[in-house]
Amino acid sequence: MKMRRTGFTLIELLVVIAIIALLMAILMPALSRAKETAKRVVCSNQLKQVGVAIQAYAADYENSLPYYGDEMHPYALYRSEPEWLDAASKPIAMKVACLYEAGCVADPKVFYCPSNILSLYRFESYNDPKPWGTLPQRYNNEDGQGHNQWVRMGYTYFPTDPKSPMDSSIQAPEHPAKRIDRLDPHIPFMTDTIRRREHISHKRRKTDAVNALFSDGHVVLCNNDYVFKHEVWDQYEYGMIHFKTFYYTVFKLIEP
Repeated sequence: MKMRRTGFTLIELLVVIAIIALLMAILMPALSRAKETAKRVVCSNQLKQVGVAIQAYAADYENSLPYYGDEMHPYALYRSEPEWLDAASKPIAMKVACLYEAGCVADPKVFYCPSNILSLYRFESYNDPKPWGTLPQRYNNEDGQGHNQWVRMGYTYFPTDPKSPMDSSIQAPEHPAKRIDRLDPHIPFMTDTIRRREHISHKRRKTDAVNALFSDGHVVLCNNDYVFKHEVWDQYEYGMIHFKTFYYTVFKLIEP
C-alpha cells in the first residue's frame, strides 16, 4: 500500500516563502504611501481647525490675532524664563497656545502634525507631566540640567503683515501681523515645521511637501520642488541669513 505524503517538500516551502516575500515587497511601499497620505490629510484638517479657531478668537478679541510673543522662535508657545512669566509665575501663552487657553481649541494635539520626525515637535514631548502646557517638562530635562524649558508646537506660525515696515537689513517685515484683517492673503501664516530641510514632515511623489494655511482658512499642500531646493535653506542652516528672512522667503514661495 502506497503511503500518502502529508508534508511540504523543501522546494515547495521555499517557493511559498519566496511568494510571501515578493508580495510583501510589493505591498509594503503601497501601505507606507497610504499611511503617509492619511497623516497628510489629518495634518491638513488640523490646520483647518486652527484656521477656524483663529477666526473665533479674533471675533472675541476685536480682530486681534493671538499674542505672538517670542519673535525669534515661531514654534515657541511657552517659555520658563522670567521675562515670559506672568505676575503669578505662570508661563505666558504665545501664538496658538492662546487659542487653547481661550477655549477655541479643546485638544492641543491639534498643534502637532502626526508626521513630525523630531521629538522636538511632537505632542508627547510636552505632555509629561500632564496637562499639556505646564512647565517643567521631562522632555526638556534629558540632560539633567533643566535647560530650555519650553513648550514647542509642531507647526511654524509666521503671520505676515504686508503693511509692516520692511527691515532693509534683512529684507523682511519688522514685526508679525497682530490683527486678522492685516494678514497677507497671498502668504500662508502657518505651515508644517520648516526649520530644516531634512526634517520636512511630508513627502509626495518623492518630493518634500508641507501643508500651508492661508488667511481665508483654506489649506494648500505645497510640493513644488523649487520651494525646497531654494538656496535660502542652505543659507539659513549655516547662519548666513536672519531667521525672518528665511521664513518670509519660504512662505512667499508657497503659492495659494
